[in-house]
Amino acid sequence: MLIAAGLFSLGISAQEKTKSKSKPAIREYVKCATVEYETLLKKTNPNRPSTERFENWIAKKIEARRVQRSAQNVNDVVTIPVVVHVIHNGDAVGVNENISEGQILSQITVLNQDFSRQAGTPGFNDSPVGASMDIAFCMAQRDADGLSTNGIVRYNLGSEAAWDMDELELIKAQTQWDPEKYLNIWVVNQIVVSGVFELAGYAQFPTDSGLDGLDEGTSTAAATDGVAIGYLYFGSEDIYPQGSYNAPRNLGRTTSHEVGHFFGLRHIWGDEDNCTADDYCADTPIAFTANSGCPDEGFDSCEDSEGTDMFQNYMDYTDDLCLNIFTADQKERMLAVLANSPRRHALITSNGCLPGQTFDNDGSLSIQNLGTTCSNVVAPVLILTNTGNSTLTTAVINYATDTDAAATYTWTGSLENGETADVTLPEFTISQGEHTFTVSLASVNNTEDQAPSNDTKTQTFSVTPSFNTIQIVVTVATDEYGEEVIWAIEDSNEEIVFANVDIENFPNVEFYESNTVYNHTIDLVPNECYTFTILDLGNDGICCEYGAGYYNIKTANDELITSGGEYGQFDTFTFSTNTTMGTSATGARANGIKVYPNPSHNVINIAVPKATALPDAFTVYNNLGQLVSTGKVNSNNQEINISGYANGVYYIKLNGGGTTQTLQFIKY
Repeated sequence: MLIAAGLFSLGISAQEKTKSKSKPAIREYVKCATVEYETLLKKTNPNRPSTERFENWIAKKIEARRVQRSAQNVNDVVTIPVVVHVIHNGDAVGVNENISEGQILSQITVLNQDFSRQAGTPGFNDSPVGASMDIAFCMAQRDADGLSTNGIVRYNLGSEAAWDMDELELIKAQTQWDPEKYLNIWVVNQIVVSGVFELAGYAQFPTDSGLDGLDEGTSTAAATDGVAIGYLYFGSEDIYPQGSYNAPRNLGRTTSHEVGHFFGLRHIWGDEDNCTADDYCADTPIAFTANSGCPDEGFDSCEDSEGTDMFQNYMDYTDDLCLNIFTADQKERMLAVLANSPRRHALITSNGCLPGQTFDNDGSLSIQNLGTTCSNVVAPVLILTNTGNSTLTTAVINYATDTDAAATYTWTGSLENGETADVTLPEFTISQGEHTFTVSLASVNNTEDQAPSNDTKTQTFSVTPSFNTIQIVVTVATDEYGEEVIWAIEDSNEEIVFANVDIENFPNVEFYESNTVYNHTIDLVPNECYTFTILDLGNDGICCEYGAGYYNIKTANDELITSGGEYGQFDTFTFSTNTTMGTSATGARANGIKVYPNPSHNVINIAVPKATALPDAFTVYNNLGQLVSTGKVNSNNQEINISGYANGVYYIKLNGGGTTQTLQFIKY
């Protein structure tokens, strides 16, 4: 999806006063996208602190901590509760992205080795500036309701597709545990951008304490706070070889890197590919850019600066095998963040590592597959978990949408403590727009649930607008910087249906001209979901500072689907083609035109009533939206030879004669 192409693959930074005309370069893999993620957060949270503001704030906190530590000469180890959210597609536990508990625990072991500089482990170093961070990690032992947990939550979202950052942000907000009590880590199949670019992970950087009366857009940022990692980069193959890994990032250091960001560390090269940028830690030598592989000892990318590249630092991009250093100054940053930053500070006093309470009859529910959908037929999937000591054999579930009366579903089976079952509720039809879905446990084992605090779940979801068309017209009017405009339409399989530039051949592509209007007619497939994304490489949209650009999408009948232009970095819109392509398209009149015989093997006829004006022409599309044939309508019983067509579903579009109509027929 092009959102990430703009944020990451194209490598273009936002510029507020001057416009960039340089052409971007695509990369196929990036270890970390935390810096780019900050750009996305600032788009949705304009008051999120700038780098300069945060660094001014944290520098004072670091200095105050040094003075306090010098007086007390005490370093207490802080233990952070971790909850791991495993997002999978129905694979068995231990298969592919539904990683096993052993692989998860191996990652916690690596975090503890790396953050404590543990002797005798790969996390140890003998660097004169190396240091233990005095931070430890445990799998959460109690949930937000005080009930017992192993700190692992699994969500079957029923898709093999990779996740782009925007999609993953929605999942994070729906599944997150209280970020003031837990470090939330999401492990997913793959994090990709536009099908050509993969991320190993990203983290949410901490904020200051709201200086100058500003806030960070707390409701959004807090709801997605944590770390996201691709499953192949989570855990250690040395510790748990039975897991799934991708060398050379197979030893758990991607998560150590991202948790470093979570506690306020920056990349050691300062993110600016020069020898002047800074990571604000004096004991990490200046580096020109990110390092890869395992460079030779003494490698120096900035010879005029003191010291050689510290490519062994967890905050570089080198291979897991050669990473083993956090420094003393990095420790000062992390502990200052822990002592002062919102949510990070609260983690210090969390009781998430203390054992939780258990009951005999206790169940819990989670909602799995609701979000944005292009279908108005919904069949929610729940996960029922036995969180009690007794075997769970029956559960009565109440569920309702919006303010509708609750319906009841009864599950029967056999679940031991900690086991789960997928529960698919009966499907129902819902209108377009935003909705709220609520489920609750009415009873378990034919008795009252003893821990009702985890019985009810609520989730919002939306049904996208649908349009009766198999063809759209996209109009884009550029501003003074047409070469900064890139857009594409993707289907539900994340395949690009159309783009205004050749994505696969970046940067050697033909860009838009400036101050020019472009019209593109695009054939679509009926009963499909599409996402339109437009981005501006200068991060200022196409209206209005540098011109009066705009975009709109319309159906073949000139019905508006969406429009815009003043969007900053990017804009996106999801819609669908509906399920009634066998009837008149929007704006058509009920005129009795038919196709017969249907189904047919050799010939079909377009029958036009004598009282109806003849259409001027017909166009035949296959079920992929591809043009098959065209012709004139010369009679009230126009014959079309389909003997050469492949078997399948086809759509015939009629234009002119006062009508626009699409009819379906089947070739067998």
